[in-house]
Amino acid sequence: MFFSNLTCGSCGTPVEYVPAADAFERRSEACAHRDGVEACNWRSDGYGLCRSCRMDLDTRPSGQRAPFERAKRRVVRQLQRHGVNAADHQPWLCFDLRASTPDDPVRTGHSAGVVTIDIAEADPAHRESVRTALGEQYRTPLGHVRHEIGHWWWATWSTTATESALEGMRDLFGDERRDYAEALEAHYRRADDGLWRSEFISFYASSHPFEDFAESFAHYLHMDDTMETAAAHGIVAPSPPLDLDHLIEQWTPLTVTLNELSMSMGTAEPYPFVASPPALEKIRAAAAVLVS
Repeated sequence: MFFSNLTCGSCGTPVEYVPAADAFERRSEACAHRDGVEACNWRSDGYGLCRSCRMDLDTRPSGQRAPFERAKRRVVRQLQRHGVNAADHQPWLCFDLRASTPDDPVRTGHSAGVVTIDIAEADPAHRESVRTALGEQYRTPLGHVRHEIGHWWWATWSTTATESALEGMRDLFGDERRDYAEALEAHYRRADDGLWRSEFISFYASSHPFEDFAESFAHYLHMDDTMETAAAHGIVAPSPPLDLDHLIEQWTPLTVTLNELSMSMGTAEPYPFVASPPALEKIRAAAAVLVS
């Protein structure tokens, strides 16, 4: 079984993913989006839709939204694996997935629990043009979802964090009370001189502490999911649950292998990053507020 399966690969039996069991079972109460363009393979949560699809503000099926729905299911499952049910936290997490038009541009971002994503980026050519224009190393539907959920998790975690815990995060990431709009405006005016590499996981992370945290949080989710998959395929040794030291120790040799395998096929490197020690420390800190 693979995470996107609709049927058993051996016998063809229709199956569905059951979040409560973190396992596939014989199809019994499928999500209403299973047979449509989104091909959701999760079990209904009792309301016609599954736990992931119910998080959309607009629940009408959309083929353009499908890559982001697949990404969202992976991340909702990851949060659950870390003991986080989004419905139990404030602000309540939901998704506004819609495509930009000339008359109605959509800006990807997070505000008060609502993750807005421009699904025009489902088109790989358009997404690549945006990535190139912004000088980014990596831009995918899954990356968008993980990054914006990082913003949401900061919002929910920081409301109950002690002042001591907040100050500890500020020592690493900087003071998030800095003017956000001003910082982003300055970032987009700044040329990428590469100096950020000694402290940050990406150029965008250097724009503001909020973005540094979200990028670090997303990176942890990349690492966690990739390592779990690699272990399931026997590429690396299984990691003890939530063991960050073991995860980080195995990460560099795994990503070198991934990149070299891609180069052997003449395709782009899947991991175009170099995580400096300070960047890894921030990833560890972002992970810690999820796994604690």
